[in-house]
Amino acid sequence: MILQDHHEVPSALGLRDNCIYLAPDGTMQPYATGTAFLKSATTDPELMDGRTLALRTVSGPQDVHYPAWEMHPDGDELLILTSGSLSVELREEAVGRAPLSPHAAFIVPAGVWHRLIVHEPSVLIAITPRHNTAHAKG
Repeated sequence: MILQDHHEVPSALGLRDNCIYLAPDGTMQPYATGTAFLKSATTDPELMDGRTLALRTVSGPQDVHYPAWEMHPDGDELLILTSGSLSVELREEAVGRAPLSPHAAFIVPAGVWHRLIVHEPSVLIAITPRHNTAHAKG
C-alpha cells in the first residue's frame, strides 16, 4: 500500500489474503496471496531477491505442502507459530524434529530440506527467501 495523497486515511492490510514482499532495498509491497503470486515470486526478476512475509492458517497437512520437502538455498527461513501445534522436520539426521508451541520461532538454515508436521490447527507466520526455493517429493 503506497499512500499517494497525504489526505488518504491508511488502512490495515489483511494478512489472511495478502503477503508482504520484503525487497532487498528495504521497501515492502503487499501482494494478494495465491498460487499465481507464489509461482511468480520464484521467477519474476523483480521479486526473486527478496523475502515474503506470510500468515498461514493451517488446518492440515495439505496447507503446508506435506509430505513434500522444501529447501531455500539462498537464505534462512523464519517460522513463527502464533497458535496451535506444529513440528519442523529436518532431513538432517542429527537434528530430526523440532516441536513448535504458540509464540515460538524456528530458523530453518539455508540449504536444509524441511517440512512441517501438523499436530493441530495452527496459525503460522513465515518469512521466506524467494530465490531458488526447491521442493522434493516426500
